[in-house]
Amino acid sequence: MQFPPQNQALRASAYMVAAMASFVLNDACIKYIGTSLPLGEIMSIRGFIAVAIIAAFCASQGELRYASHIFSRWVLLRSLLDIAGTIMFLIALMHIPFANLTAILQSVPLVVVLLSVLFLGEKVGIRRVLAIVAGFIGVMLIMRPQSSTFTIYEGLAVGIVLAVAVRDLVTKRIPANIPIFVIALANAGFVTLGGLAIAFTQGFAPVALWQLVLLTLSAALLASGYVLMVATLRLGDLSATAPFRYSSVLFSIVLGMVIFSEFPDAPAYFGMGLIIAAGLYAAHRETVINRRLRQRGSHSP
Repeated sequence: MQFPPQNQALRASAYMVAAMASFVLNDACIKYIGTSLPLGEIMSIRGFIAVAIIAAFCASQGELRYASHIFSRWVLLRSLLDIAGTIMFLIALMHIPFANLTAILQSVPLVVVLLSVLFLGEKVGIRRVLAIVAGFIGVMLIMRPQSSTFTIYEGLAVGIVLAVAVRDLVTKRIPANIPIFVIALANAGFVTLGGLAIAFTQGFAPVALWQLVLLTLSAALLASGYVLMVATLRLGDLSATAPFRYSSVLFSIVLGMVIFSEFPDAPAYFGMGLIIAAGLYAAHRETVINRRLRQRGSHSP
């Protein structure tokens, strides 16, 4: 069934918002359970469930025949970066206010642009440079690093942003013939193995029924987030749906208040606004530049 273009755009935007809600709810489940179970055990249990869900989806789509690509160079490198990012994220999640950490992660697209300039030689105009600077000011307003208050957890937040940004750059090198859900299966599988390795050093704690229920819900939300992101990419243009990615900040503010009694202060709110505004402007400029390049290509002899 074909939908009119405006309906496709609306559905794609709704899928993006639903994906962000799924990811934030997954994080909330993990933050809630994180004080009662060791990190490695959380990663491994959630991982096993997520692998089962994603593998079942791959099987239903006939994509398991591509499973050998899990060990290809770029997919493997992406998975290793995801292990590092996941470990840092889960540790930071237990010690940094929920909304603050979510907002800091919204600076990843800006860091991707910066890394592309520094290491890939891409050209960036002054307006996108100013957007990057504004985004980083926003991060500093949220973290407000001082020698007396700066902890390893704020450092981990910066490490997460770098790991995810490099991961996104690596993702662009993965051949297009490898299905997205095979990549997701690789990530889930290797993160699970990383969690098991940590669990064997930390030890295992008894798992209560409520903890298992939350971990199962977390894995289901994680898998549904991947499904909704794929639906978004198939229905709509990524640049058009990118603004709806920032709905995750709103979700995290509400959940942080309701579940964890965390209330960002005025500088943190201002920093969040700066990051969102900078990200939206950078996405807008990229859309404009890509449109000009397509127009030049269509007029070339």
